[in-house]
Amino acid sequence: MLSFSFVFATSENIVLTALTYMERPYKFGANELYRMDCSAFVQRVFEVNGVRLPRSTAEQSRVGVQVGLEDLKPGDLLFFTTYRPGPSHVGIYIGNGRFVHASEKTGITINRIDEPYWNKRFLFARRLEHSNKTYAGIERQKAQPNRLSQRDEIGDLIFILSNR
Repeated sequence: MLSFSFVFATSENIVLTALTYMERPYKFGANELYRMDCSAFVQRVFEVNGVRLPRSTAEQSRVGVQVGLEDLKPGDLLFFTTYRPGPSHVGIYIGNGRFVHASEKTGITINRIDEPYWNKRFLFARRLEHSNKTYAGIERQKAQPNRLSQRDEIGDLIFILSNR
C-alpha cells in the first residue's frame, strides 16, 4: 500500500531526513528507532516525510516507476541483490553518485553506486510518483543526466558526513 501526504515530502527533505540517521546500527529484521534493517530505514525516512511505504524490500521494489541510472534524482530508491537473488537490499539515492542505506557492517552509511561491490549487485531504481502531476508535492521535471562531478549544497553535506 502506498499513500501520500502533500505536506512534507520533497526530495531535499527525504535526503536530509535520511542523513539524520547516519551511523545508527543495523539489525536484520529490526524496525526500531535506533536499530533497523535497510527496508525499515527506507520506510521510516519516507514515513517521516508523509509517504507510507510497504515494509519489505521485495514489496518496496514494486512501488513507483523504474528509472535508469542516467536519470536518477535524489529520493529515488535503489535496489540490489545481496544475500539472495532478486531485490534483497534497498537504499535512497542522495545525488552525486551516492546513496544512503543500512549496511550490515557499518549501520546507516553512504556509498557510491559505482563502487565495485554495489555496481556488481545493482538491479534497478524506482521513483515514487503520484498520478501524472506530482510525487508527494514534487513537481515532475524533465529527467536530466546526472553529472557525478557536479557539486551542490547537498553534495557538500554528503561529503562532510561521509568523511567524518
